[in-house]
Amino acid sequence: MATKTANTDTLTQTIQGLGYASLVDFAREQARSILLQKIAYNQGRIDFFEQKYGLTFTQFCEQFEQIKSHSTLEKEDDSLIWETSIDVLHAYQNDVLSLNQ
Repeated sequence: MATKTANTDTLTQTIQGLGYASLVDFAREQARSILLQKIAYNQGRIDFFEQKYGLTFTQFCEQFEQIKSHSTLEKEDDSLIWETSIDVLHAYQNDVLSLNQ
């Protein structure tokens, strides 16, 4: 138990030496940083599909059958990835908002 306390004390001192008030503040900032990276990644995927099709996801869904420049299989695969990226992006954005409260 003494080793665990010593490790925690060392960690706390290191974190405070980096300018954070507490381990919780450090963890919150690290989580926010990771979430922002994941948001950027998913936004990049969304941007790719918007550029590829020249449409938003909603427009893509509405015009799915009229898009003849890509095969149905390709459109279906893209649709799954695109929709998942949007859902994940929103979830990460909500997580960031929760961290800010």
